[in-house]
Amino acid sequence: MKETPSLAQSLCSLSLIISALFLASPTPAEPPVKVYILAGQSNMQGKGGIEGDGANTLRHLVQNDADKRYQPFVRDDGQWVEREDVWIHYDLYPFRELRYGLLKPGYGASSGQVGPEFGFGHAMGDSEEGKVLLIKAAWGGKSLGHNFLPPSIGKYPLPVQPDDPGYFYHRTLDLVNEVTADIKQFFPDYQGQGMEIAGLCWHQGWNDQYGGIDADYETNLAAFINDIRSAEHGLGIANLPVVIATSGMIQTEGSLIKQGQLAMGDTKKYPVFAGNVAVVDTDKPYGPDKMTFKFDKDGPTEKVGYHWNNHARSYTNIGIAMAAEMLKLDKPKLPSRLTANGSDEGVQLHWQLGSEQPKSIEILCNGKRVDAKLDSAQTTFIDAAALPGTNSYELVLHLKSGAKKLSASCDTSATALNAYRSLEGVMLNWDARGKYEAFRLARDGKVIAEDIPADARSFHDKDAPAKGKVSYTLQPTNGNVTPATLEVNRGPADAGGALVYEPFDYPGSPDKPQSVLGKSGAIGTKGNYIYTSDQKLERAPATLAGGLNYGALPVTGNRGSTHRWNTDCYIELDGSLEEAGLLKDGATLWMSYVFCAGQEVVPGQVQTHRNGGGIVTLRTEDMKEGIGFQASGRQYETAVFLDGKVQPRRITSTRPNTPILVVGRIIWGKDGENDSFIPFHVGPDLKLPEKEGRASVPFNIDQTKLSRLVLSGEGQFDEIRVGPTFESVVGGGASQGAN
Repeated sequence: MKETPSLAQSLCSLSLIISALFLASPTPAEPPVKVYILAGQSNMQGKGGIEGDGANTLRHLVQNDADKRYQPFVRDDGQWVEREDVWIHYDLYPFRELRYGLLKPGYGASSGQVGPEFGFGHAMGDSEEGKVLLIKAAWGGKSLGHNFLPPSIGKYPLPVQPDDPGYFYHRTLDLVNEVTADIKQFFPDYQGQGMEIAGLCWHQGWNDQYGGIDADYETNLAAFINDIRSAEHGLGIANLPVVIATSGMIQTEGSLIKQGQLAMGDTKKYPVFAGNVAVVDTDKPYGPDKMTFKFDKDGPTEKVGYHWNNHARSYTNIGIAMAAEMLKLDKPKLPSRLTANGSDEGVQLHWQLGSEQPKSIEILCNGKRVDAKLDSAQTTFIDAAALPGTNSYELVLHLKSGAKKLSASCDTSATALNAYRSLEGVMLNWDARGKYEAFRLARDGKVIAEDIPADARSFHDKDAPAKGKVSYTLQPTNGNVTPATLEVNRGPADAGGALVYEPFDYPGSPDKPQSVLGKSGAIGTKGNYIYTSDQKLERAPATLAGGLNYGALPVTGNRGSTHRWNTDCYIELDGSLEEAGLLKDGATLWMSYVFCAGQEVVPGQVQTHRNGGGIVTLRTEDMKEGIGFQASGRQYETAVFLDGKVQPRRITSTRPNTPILVVGRIIWGKDGENDSFIPFHVGPDLKLPEKEGRASVPFNIDQTKLSRLVLSGEGQFDEIRVGPTFESVVGGGASQGAN
């Protein structure tokens, strides 16, 4: 029974459409969770205000609701309803934080805003018998002609960076796979009833007006629908229902964007979309109740800005209309989308049924029939007998129209074996999702632990050699698996061509930051770390357990951190840069470091007030001039110190809890010319990007006086390198190591 009032009942005659369609679709006692993808740019994110007295807020809407249409959103005490039957997941990677939970206001572009998900979720929650899950895949300022470019059109290599063609198309697929593969992690109330990806909503278009790509919008949108449905490029769900809300905020006469969106509903032009694609024309009243979408502070209007005048009613109505259209569309006829994922109970299989119900179902594992009684309405199964390793599955569904076969595979070998230098040796940890008897760990080919418990995900090797490279191999004691391997460099560190290299190869603890004061060992430096204050030494820079891994970058040791209220801490340079001629006028110097802005990079680790990205600079003895990088929880910047004050310039946004490598090229000016400092955001492949970042503020310092490596600000960082070439600051010719 629903605890929340029915929004559909409050929408008068619009509710008749929803109710009739709902009653026409029989559902099992425990229906699969219906999953809907909400994709697009900032208007799918949602910019409608929630609280406040303004006429555009959701609060104003429910307080001035003469027809009582929106009262199901709010409780009698004025608190917002949280839908226990509607879950939502919104990950803004690679720009901002992850949000997930029960549907309520706050899942718009920010936690203070709403988007179409709000009205859509309420309407679908009222209409579906079981649980509903909304997966938002929306990022501001993204075009279909580049950022969401479908693979069949672009024919591009797999995108790696956010600026690559098609990056957000692939990120959408990744989001769906990540959430559905581990749904119980996000939504503990999931009881194994299965999942059905039931539809996709699309609200996007503004950015395709620019750059000459508007003429291709219709072609691109048709390809997007086809690709996202396909097994080759997408979800593997033929005829997945799709609803498009047009870009009614575009005021341009004869907009090719809106024409392309409306064309998707033209069944003569696109007969393959008949019954499975619908379009909500936001320029016109919708449905029997003539619901409209354009409002300003005085009420209905025809003049709207690119974010629907930031009006919560606009976004809410768009969501409600998209839900009504979604419920009219035909369910795919044939079964689809078999997935296999490891779990503590075995290999978890999921599939979804179509409108043509199977007479019987059978499962084959590695070519052999699984002995299991399967109900014809079943959409999930756990293979508890599956041994660790790679298992290939075939699902055979016997339909009236013939047998339908689906396939998937799953590897439950241990993965992501990592390590850090502990106070007493080497601490290893790993990921593993499967059913195991125990784990076996070997060091340099010799078994050092035979029966590590099946639920363990770490091991402390207190007898590890103090120096040199050490190889580890981990695998379950049962099954036919691919062992997880790791090479740990216990020192000395390999600079890989860098003349200054600080890998923070000092012992770390998972429970307490270990101060770097009095420590030494960074290549290209001399003496020990010195704190510029004799007060509150517990705030001095410290070592945290575990290095910051980034792509193919060789990583050694642990990672450094600085406290929010620390003062500067430095270690003297040993003159290597000067001897190499890198501080002369006209010389080129490269600098890099890895940082991570956010909390709990290693689960459970104490990191209070060490959550930014820190400031890493080369400075003069008087600390008045210097150059380097700084990062916060929102962005990272070039940092130039002039007269003792930092002059930052934004490079781009940070992603919480995600290591980022930033590289800078400094060219010292000749004959009194300004110095040049250009940053680069380097991808995991460690290749120098063709596109340069935004140059630092203009500056002209006496680089010959740079004599200190300085750690300050608040944050976590690792792998500081300074050298003569790009290659020297991304590991150079060093063999791949591990932390």
